[in-house]
Amino acid sequence: MKLQSLSIFLGLTTLTLTMSINPGLSQDNASAQPNQVTFFCQEIFDPASGEKVPATIAWVPERQGHVRFIGWKSEYFAKGGWTPQKRCQQVSRKFQNFYEAGRLNRLTTGENQGNPVVCAVASDEQTCNANNQLFTLKNNSNPGLVLEQLVNIAQGKSSELLWQSSGNSKYLNVGKYLQNAPLVNIKK
Repeated sequence: MKLQSLSIFLGLTTLTLTMSINPGLSQDNASAQPNQVTFFCQEIFDPASGEKVPATIAWVPERQGHVRFIGWKSEYFAKGGWTPQKRCQQVSRKFQNFYEAGRLNRLTTGENQGNPVVCAVASDEQTCNANNQLFTLKNNSNPGLVLEQLVNIAQGKSSELLWQSSGNSKYLNVGKYLQNAPLVNIKK
């Protein structure tokens, strides 16, 4: 009996070490929570630059596929320590946290401390503030245009990824976006 327990223990330890050493064998973000929308940061190919860039991606279990949200290639915020990779990771985490809290029903734009921002809100009556801010845009960006690009993807008018590199409140229904945006193949 002790030999069988020891064999099971060693087998599980070996499996755990193998998965830790070789993450390609471990579960990806999508399969870790297969019944829940899951946001994560992953590098994707940018045809304009010919390079890989970090992107906020969502796993949509109802569609059994991935949806791209934002490609992060602007170095505008890097001087403050916010590289494209760091912004991608932080914003993807915020998307996930807002989603899990039931506060990612809609996206809208506004200002926070004088800077244009994109925010997650639960209803059309809400506006941007420090507690619902997803990310900051460059000062010369048109926040309405950024949101319009996402709306066009959700309505099937465009399949282009929103590249975050560059008055009136508009809202994007995140649920509709997740259901209507084109699915993409994500290399693991």
